[in-house]
Parts: sequence; structure tokens; C-alpha cells
Amino acid sequence: MEKFNIDKTSLKILALLQKNSRMTYTEIGQEIGLSTPSVRDRVQKLEESGIIQQYTAKIDNTKLGYPILAVTSLVCASAYTQKEQHIVEMLSQYPQVLEVLRFTGRTDISVKFCAKSFEECKKITDKLGQYGKIETSFVVTGFINNASINLSMLADKTKV
Repeated sequence: MEKFNIDKTSLKILALLQKNSRMTYTEIGQEIGLSTPSVRDRVQKLEESGIIQQYTAKIDNTKLGYPILAVTSLVCASAYTQKEQHIVEMLSQYPQVLEVLRFTGRTDISVKFCAKSFEECKKITDKLGQYGKIETSFVVTGFINNASINLSMLADKTKV
């Protein structure tokens, strides 16, 4: 993977793609004052360097019939690292699982998932409970939901 130095112009391109990954190179160029070929070259370098990993659509899970958003913390009873692979494999069987994170401190693993019903939540948490002590919280309100750094804010700063 080629190393790519990020300047303010590249941050602006990334910020625009972060808001709308379907923008054309021409539209991006018009927005930031670059030619279409210059934008294309920069985007290609951002892709080759691994900074841009994929282009995705943001989906509203509630409108798909998954109104419940939950976060379950798991504290493993013993030998956590031996269980880790089993836990990840088990969780990968659930399409509702949005994120699985390993932590230092009291919590070993945190699982963020959506569900159609509390019964569905119970199925996932019961499975997790086989590996240790769990605590589940249900999201009432979300305030910030970024998949990555807010590049619009970063691009507005004078230094990178």
C-alpha cells in the first residue's frame, strides 16, 4: 500500500465523499476548485493508500423493522482469549450485530446490535451470557453517529 500525504484539499475531497459517496469527480472538482482529472487522481491515490476503504450507503435500521438498538457488555468468567474466537464466530451468525469491540478494563467485549423485538434481543444476550457476565443497555436517543472522523470539521482547520 502506497503512503499518501493528506493535505487540506484531500481532506475536503474525503469530507464530500463522506457526505455523499455518489458525488462525481466533476461535482467534487466544482465544489473545491479542482479539475476532474485532478480529483480522479487524488481519489485513486486515497483508495490505493487504503484511506478510502469502501463506498457504502447509510441504512436506517428502524425503517427496515429493527427499532431496538442495544449495547451489551460482556465480562468473561475466565480465560478470555480462549473464548474470543468462539464469541466472534457466534456473533457473526447474527446479521443484526453492528459492531463488536474488545476492551481493556472491566469489560472484555462490547456488542452493538439492533433487533425487531425484545425477544430477539434476549436470544442474542442469552448466547452471550454463556461466556460470562453481561449487562445490556437499550439506546433511547442517539446524539452523534459517525462511522469515522468528521472530516468536514477537520478540513476547516488550518493545520492537518
